[in-house]
Amino acid sequence: MRRVIRPRGPRGAEHDEPRGSEHDEPRGSERPRRMRTRLCAAAIALGIIATGQLQPPQQTEALWADGEVGRATFTAISVPIPPYGGECGIVGSLLNLGQSSLTMRWRLPAGYSLADARIGYTGSNGLVPAVDTLLGTGLRTTQSNGVLTTELTGALLNAALGASRSLSVLVVHPSGWTSPTRTVVGDWPLLGVGAATCTMTPAT
Repeated sequence: MRRVIRPRGPRGAEHDEPRGSEHDEPRGSERPRRMRTRLCAAAIALGIIATGQLQPPQQTEALWADGEVGRATFTAISVPIPPYGGECGIVGSLLNLGQSSLTMRWRLPAGYSLADARIGYTGSNGLVPAVDTLLGTGLRTTQSNGVLTTELTGALLNAALGASRSLSVLVVHPSGWTSPTRTVVGDWPLLGVGAATCTMTPAT
């Protein structure tokens, strides 16, 4: 039996593949791959930025506190009531067939004039300037020694069938503030049976 001896090449040659075999890519191919990766990343970033810019702004709530504090002093004006000028007066004839009247006597507070005074009475449509009653008939004001006398008579009184009627006065400050009211109330008994009476508030 013959033994065949084959010639050997260089040691390890049969196990090593030659450089540049078909399984390895050339080194020059790595650059295009890296370039494509960078371009894809840049495109994604631009898309995210564009999407964020197209979204409408979100609403937000803002709260803050102002450390400054403002202070003011408010003072109410005290307008004095027209002072007492004398006792009230009332007239009622038997069975109220004659002339009936209701009288109030008062004074002007210091610093006020007749133009600041206002007269009111039962059935009136608002207050009447006192100066308008100086020449009045059913409602008339006269002045003597600083005392003003306002008298309500006739149809304005309308006490024929027995009634209660009032007569009042107040003064108005230029700012619009008004004084308390001085009032006289007159009572006529039904059909004139009994005496007519009047009451002033405040009494003095």
